[in-house]
Amino acid sequence: MSESASRHEELKALCKGLSEAQEAKNKSDLETLLYKLIAVTVEEKLLRATGAGQVVGRLRNYEDASIAALAKKVVHKWKKDVMASNARSAKTTSTAATSASAPKTGKPAGDGSAATKKQQSTLAPTGSSSVNSKNGHSSAQSSAKSSENPTPSGSNTPTLLSKSSAANDSLAKPLSSSSSQRTAASDNVNLVKTGDPVRDKCIELLYNSMSSDSDVAIETLANLSTAIEAIEFEKAKTTTPAYRAKIRSLCLNLRDKKNPELRNRVVSGDISAERLCSMSSEEMASEELKETISKMKEENLSNAKAPVAEVAETDQFRCGRCRGRRCTYFQMQTRSADEPMTTFE
Repeated sequence: MSESASRHEELKALCKGLSEAQEAKNKSDLETLLYKLIAVTVEEKLLRATGAGQVVGRLRNYEDASIAALAKKVVHKWKKDVMASNARSAKTTSTAATSASAPKTGKPAGDGSAATKKQQSTLAPTGSSSVNSKNGHSSAQSSAKSSENPTPSGSNTPTLLSKSSAANDSLAKPLSSSSSQRTAASDNVNLVKTGDPVRDKCIELLYNSMSSDSDVAIETLANLSTAIEAIEFEKAKTTTPAYRAKIRSLCLNLRDKKNPELRNRVVSGDISAERLCSMSSEEMASEELKETISKMKEENLSNAKAPVAEVAETDQFRCGRCRGRRCTYFQMQTRSADEPMTTFE
């Protein structure tokens, strides 16, 4: 899968999880998904294809102020990405146009150069012998080439077309199976059937998320995916939006390419199915993402603090209560701008 296709699938999955978390009013999942979306580099074409801008844009007026602020940060960051991408595209287009308009310095076609003669002899029809009639050695070479790339009798098709056809045939062959990711379908595994298509699909999604880039035994992955789904279904009692949102959150975190540690700890047994289901989105996040979230929280806390007047210490005033001269004071502009500031001791 190409990088652009991978980013398209990742962004689409994150937006789907964001919509489900918004529907379930799960603030923790909303914060985690928005932090992940900040880290995604986007382009205008990618945003149009996935509709991610509309999904995140709706959260700018969310009832929770912190979620609304995060959504605005995502939109602001994506605007910068799109502007940078458009600037690079414009620069590339301008460079290509300049190269195309530049004069070519090659020799004229009729100058009798060796390269021109070689090209003419290569493009000549196989059945023609007029070019090689003056030189027996050249005629022998032409016969050898024609025997390597035979053409139908009486055909005037140039020899180069057979090479082009061979290239097209190689491109038409399917990709090898080694480039595809491991899934329940590729493993041909028979997962437990609950009779509910939603639950069965959730088990399959969990299996696919844990089997990605993994060489763990099929039986282990099948048992884990079935156990995790059973625990979540026991909590919800039915396939509610909250149940689907939780499964979606687990799948996103388990198959996160930037957080392989979580997937490895789950499949190795370091984190049990019960522990995984009780973990919050922040606990499942990678160390890099945890550090980013911590820094952004500190920044938001610092920006949310109200300005505090600076307090100074002096002996120029006498305290009205203790009559001492060692006191602190600060000044504020409480009257019009042309009046002096008021001193508070």
